Amino acid sequence: MLALHDWALVYLILITGACLQGLIGFGLGLFSAPLLFLIAPQLVPVPMILNALVITLALLLANRRYVDKQLAPFSILGGSVGVFLATAVFTLLDLAQYQILFGLSIVCAVLLSVAGFTPRVSGVSSAIAGTLSGFMGTLTSAGGAPMGLLYQTAHQQQIKANLSLFFVYINALSILSLSMADVVNKQDLLLFVYSVPAVIVGYVLSLFFRRYLNLNVIRPLILFIAFCSGLVCIFA
Repeated sequence: MLALHDWALVYLILITGACLQGLIGFGLGLFSAPLLFLIAPQLVPVPMILNALVITLALLLANRRYVDKQLAPFSILGGSVGVFLATAVFTLLDLAQYQILFGLSIVCAVLLSVAGFTPRVSGVSSAIAGTLSGFMGTLTSAGGAPMGLLYQTAHQQQIKANLSLFFVYINALSILSLSMADVVNKQDLLLFVYSVPAVIVGYVLSLFFRRYLNLNVIRPLILFIAFCSGLVCIFA
Protein backbone atom coordinates (compact mmCIF):
# COMPACT_ATOMS: atom_id res chain seq x y z
CA MET A 1 0.00 0.00 0.00
CA LEU A 2 1.13 3.56 -0.64
CA ALA A 3 2.71 5.81 1.98
CA LEU A 4 0.82 8.88 3.18
CA HIS A 5 2.95 11.34 1.19
CA ASP A 6 2.44 9.23 -1.93
CA TRP A 7 -1.33 9.35 -1.41
CA ALA A 8 -1.16 13.14 -1.13
CA LEU A 9 0.50 13.31 -4.56
CA VAL A 10 -1.94 10.75 -6.00
CA TYR A 11 -4.88 12.80 -4.75
CA LEU A 12 -3.45 15.99 -6.27
CA ILE A 13 -3.03 14.28 -9.65
CA LEU A 14 -6.49 12.69 -9.55
CA ILE A 15 -8.25 15.88 -8.47
CA THR A 16 -6.54 17.80 -11.27
CA GLY A 17 -7.31 15.12 -13.86
CA ALA A 18 -10.95 14.79 -12.82
CA CYS A 19 -11.39 18.57 -12.85
CA LEU A 20 -9.95 18.72 -16.37
CA GLN A 21 -12.23 15.88 -17.46
CA GLY A 22 -15.23 17.77 -16.15
CA LEU A 23 -14.14 20.93 -17.96
CA ILE A 24 -13.20 19.67 -21.43
CA GLY A 25 -14.39 16.05 -21.60
CA PHE A 26 -11.01 14.34 -21.17
CA GLY A 27 -8.05 14.55 -18.82
CA LEU A 28 -8.44 11.92 -16.11
CA GLY A 29 -6.90 9.24 -18.30
CA LEU A 30 -4.55 11.21 -20.53
CA PHE A 31 -3.25 13.52 -17.77
CA SER A 32 -3.46 11.36 -14.63
CA ALA A 33 -2.75 7.82 -15.86
CA PRO A 34 0.82 8.35 -17.15
CA LEU A 35 1.80 10.38 -14.07
CA LEU A 36 0.34 7.77 -11.73
CA PHE A 37 2.07 4.98 -13.62
CA LEU A 38 5.39 6.64 -12.78
CA ILE A 39 4.73 7.08 -9.04
CA ALA A 40 2.08 4.45 -8.19
CA PRO A 41 1.86 1.87 -11.02
CA GLN A 42 -0.51 -0.31 -8.99
CA LEU A 43 -3.23 2.25 -9.73
CA VAL A 44 -3.03 1.46 -13.47
CA PRO A 45 -5.01 0.16 -15.20
CA VAL A 46 -7.81 -1.35 -13.07
CA PRO A 47 -8.33 1.28 -10.31
CA MET A 48 -8.04 4.06 -12.89
CA ILE A 49 -10.57 2.39 -15.18
CA LEU A 50 -12.99 2.22 -12.25
CA ASN A 51 -12.34 5.88 -11.45
CA ALA A 52 -12.94 6.75 -15.10
CA LEU A 53 -16.22 4.83 -14.97
CA VAL A 54 -17.40 7.04 -12.10
CA ILE A 55 -16.65 10.38 -13.76
CA THR A 56 -17.83 9.38 -17.25
CA LEU A 57 -21.13 8.25 -15.74
CA ALA A 58 -21.50 11.64 -14.03
CA LEU A 59 -20.70 13.47 -17.28
CA LEU A 60 -23.11 11.29 -19.25
CA LEU A 61 -25.97 12.01 -16.86
CA ALA A 62 -25.26 15.75 -17.07
CA ASN A 63 -25.08 15.82 -20.90
CA ARG A 64 -27.27 12.87 -21.92
CA ARG A 65 -29.54 14.89 -24.23
CA TYR A 66 -26.60 15.62 -26.55
CA VAL A 67 -25.83 11.94 -27.29
CA ASP A 68 -25.70 10.99 -30.99
CA LYS A 69 -27.97 7.94 -30.88
CA GLN A 70 -27.38 7.04 -34.54
CA LEU A 71 -23.60 6.68 -34.36
CA ALA A 72 -23.21 5.45 -30.77
CA PRO A 73 -23.84 1.76 -31.65
CA PHE A 74 -20.98 1.81 -34.19
CA SER A 75 -18.44 3.20 -31.72
CA ILE A 76 -19.60 0.80 -29.01
CA LEU A 77 -19.25 -2.17 -31.37
CA GLY A 78 -15.73 -1.11 -32.31
CA GLY A 79 -14.90 -0.44 -28.67
CA SER A 80 -15.95 -3.96 -27.72
CA VAL A 81 -13.49 -5.40 -30.23
CA GLY A 82 -10.74 -3.15 -28.88
CA VAL A 83 -11.40 -4.21 -25.28
CA PHE A 84 -11.15 -7.91 -26.03
CA LEU A 85 -7.98 -7.43 -28.11
CA ALA A 86 -6.38 -5.41 -25.30
CA THR A 87 -7.30 -8.02 -22.69
CA ALA A 88 -5.63 -10.73 -24.77
CA VAL A 89 -2.49 -8.60 -25.17
CA PHE A 90 -2.46 -7.65 -21.46
CA THR A 91 -2.30 -11.28 -20.32
CA LEU A 92 0.78 -11.90 -22.49
CA LEU A 93 2.95 -9.01 -21.25
CA ASP A 94 5.40 -8.81 -18.37
CA LEU A 95 5.78 -5.55 -16.42
CA ALA A 96 8.65 -4.17 -18.53
CA GLN A 97 6.81 -4.88 -21.79
CA TYR A 98 3.63 -3.37 -20.41
CA GLN A 99 5.47 -0.20 -19.37
CA ILE A 100 6.83 0.28 -22.91
CA LEU A 101 3.44 -0.41 -24.52
CA PHE A 102 1.81 1.94 -22.01
CA GLY A 103 4.23 4.72 -22.91
CA LEU A 104 3.79 4.14 -26.64
CA SER A 105 0.01 4.23 -26.27
CA ILE A 106 0.15 7.54 -24.41
CA VAL A 107 2.48 9.09 -26.99
CA CYS A 108 0.26 7.84 -29.83
CA ALA A 109 -2.79 9.27 -28.04
CA VAL A 110 -1.15 12.69 -27.85
CA LEU A 111 -0.04 12.59 -31.48
CA LEU A 112 -3.57 11.68 -32.54
CA SER A 113 -4.92 14.59 -30.52
CA VAL A 114 -2.65 17.08 -32.29
CA ALA A 115 -2.77 15.42 -35.72
CA GLY A 116 -4.54 18.37 -37.30
CA PHE A 117 -6.86 16.43 -39.59
CA THR A 118 -10.61 16.12 -39.16
CA PRO A 119 -12.12 12.73 -40.05
CA ARG A 120 -15.68 12.65 -41.31
CA VAL A 121 -18.04 11.38 -38.62
CA SER A 122 -19.72 8.23 -39.96
CA GLY A 123 -20.52 4.68 -38.92
CA VAL A 124 -17.20 3.37 -40.25
CA SER A 125 -15.07 6.12 -38.68
CA SER A 126 -16.97 5.69 -35.39
CA ALA A 127 -16.25 1.95 -35.40
CA ILE A 128 -12.55 2.47 -36.16
CA ALA A 129 -12.15 5.18 -33.52
CA GLY A 130 -14.08 3.02 -31.06
CA THR A 131 -11.77 0.05 -31.64
CA LEU A 132 -8.65 2.15 -31.09
CA SER A 133 -10.10 3.86 -28.01
CA GLY A 134 -11.29 0.57 -26.53
CA PHE A 135 -7.86 -1.00 -27.04
CA MET A 136 -5.90 1.94 -25.62
CA GLY A 137 -8.36 2.57 -22.81
CA THR A 138 -8.23 -1.01 -21.54
CA LEU A 139 -4.44 -1.11 -21.57
CA THR A 140 -3.81 2.34 -20.12
CA SER A 141 -7.15 3.82 -18.91
CA ALA A 142 -6.35 6.68 -21.34
CA GLY A 143 -8.19 5.87 -24.54
CA GLY A 144 -10.01 9.09 -25.30
CA ALA A 145 -7.78 10.42 -28.11
CA PRO A 146 -9.22 8.51 -31.13
CA MET A 147 -12.83 9.26 -30.15
CA GLY A 148 -11.88 12.81 -29.21
CA LEU A 149 -10.30 13.28 -32.64
CA LEU A 150 -13.52 12.12 -34.28
CA TYR A 151 -15.67 14.63 -32.36
CA GLN A 152 -13.13 17.48 -32.24
CA THR A 153 -15.33 19.92 -34.19
CA ALA A 154 -18.48 19.15 -32.18
CA HIS A 155 -19.97 21.37 -29.48
CA GLN A 156 -18.35 20.90 -26.05
CA GLN A 157 -21.48 19.30 -24.59
CA GLN A 158 -21.70 16.89 -27.54
CA ILE A 159 -18.09 15.89 -26.98
CA LYS A 160 -18.72 15.22 -23.29
CA ALA A 161 -21.96 13.33 -23.98
CA ASN A 162 -20.69 11.04 -26.73
CA LEU A 163 -17.29 10.32 -25.20
CA SER A 164 -18.90 9.69 -21.82
CA LEU A 165 -21.52 7.30 -23.22
CA PHE A 166 -18.80 5.40 -25.06
CA PHE A 167 -16.52 5.17 -22.04
CA VAL A 168 -19.22 4.23 -19.54
CA TYR A 169 -19.78 1.16 -21.69
CA ILE A 170 -16.10 0.55 -22.49
CA ASN A 171 -14.89 1.01 -18.91
CA ALA A 172 -17.53 -1.39 -17.61
CA LEU A 173 -16.71 -3.93 -20.33
CA SER A 174 -12.97 -3.54 -19.65
CA ILE A 175 -13.42 -4.37 -15.98
CA LEU A 176 -15.59 -7.37 -16.86
CA SER A 177 -13.12 -8.59 -19.47
CA LEU A 178 -10.07 -8.11 -17.21
CA SER A 179 -11.93 -9.86 -14.38
CA MET A 180 -12.62 -12.86 -16.61
CA ALA A 181 -8.90 -12.90 -17.48
CA ASP A 182 -8.14 -12.96 -13.72
CA VAL A 183 -6.36 -9.59 -13.84
CA VAL A 184 -8.59 -7.78 -11.30
CA ASN A 185 -7.85 -8.48 -7.62
CA LYS A 186 -8.90 -7.27 -4.17
CA GLN A 187 -6.05 -4.77 -3.99
CA ASP A 188 -7.33 -3.10 -7.17
CA LEU A 189 -10.77 -2.68 -5.62
CA LEU A 190 -9.30 -1.35 -2.37
CA LEU A 191 -7.13 1.17 -4.25
CA PHE A 192 -10.22 2.30 -6.15
CA VAL A 193 -12.14 2.86 -2.91
CA TYR A 194 -9.24 4.87 -1.50
CA SER A 195 -8.76 6.99 -4.63
CA VAL A 196 -12.30 7.66 -5.89
CA PRO A 197 -12.98 10.51 -3.39
CA ALA A 198 -10.32 12.54 -5.22
CA VAL A 199 -12.15 11.99 -8.52
CA ILE A 200 -15.43 13.16 -6.99
CA VAL A 201 -13.77 16.28 -5.55
CA GLY A 202 -12.17 17.05 -8.92
CA TYR A 203 -15.48 16.75 -10.75
CA VAL A 204 -17.22 19.06 -8.26
CA LEU A 205 -14.41 21.61 -8.65
CA SER A 206 -14.89 21.54 -12.43
CA LEU A 207 -18.45 22.77 -11.96
CA PHE A 208 -17.08 25.80 -10.12
CA PHE A 209 -14.08 26.58 -12.37
CA ARG A 210 -15.96 26.17 -15.66
CA ARG A 211 -16.73 29.89 -15.97
CA TYR A 212 -13.26 31.12 -15.05
CA LEU A 213 -10.75 29.06 -17.05
CA ASN A 214 -9.57 29.41 -20.65
CA LEU A 215 -10.13 25.90 -22.03
CA ASN A 216 -8.00 26.64 -25.12
CA VAL A 217 -4.94 26.97 -22.87
CA ILE A 218 -5.66 23.88 -20.78
CA ARG A 219 -5.78 21.36 -23.64
CA PRO A 220 -2.19 21.90 -24.96
CA LEU A 221 -0.85 21.77 -21.41
CA ILE A 222 -2.49 18.38 -20.78
CA LEU A 223 -1.10 17.02 -24.03
CA PHE A 224 2.42 18.26 -23.25
CA ILE A 225 2.47 16.67 -19.80
CA ALA A 226 1.02 13.41 -21.12
CA PHE A 227 3.57 13.30 -23.97
CA CYS A 228 6.50 13.81 -21.60
CA SER A 229 5.17 11.17 -19.20
CA GLY A 230 4.73 8.71 -22.06
CA LEU A 231 8.34 9.21 -23.16
CA VAL A 232 9.56 8.62 -19.61
CA CYS A 233 7.59 5.34 -19.48
CA ILE A 234 9.20 4.20 -22.74
CA PHE A 235 12.80 5.05 -21.89
CA ALA A 236 12.87 4.67 -18.08
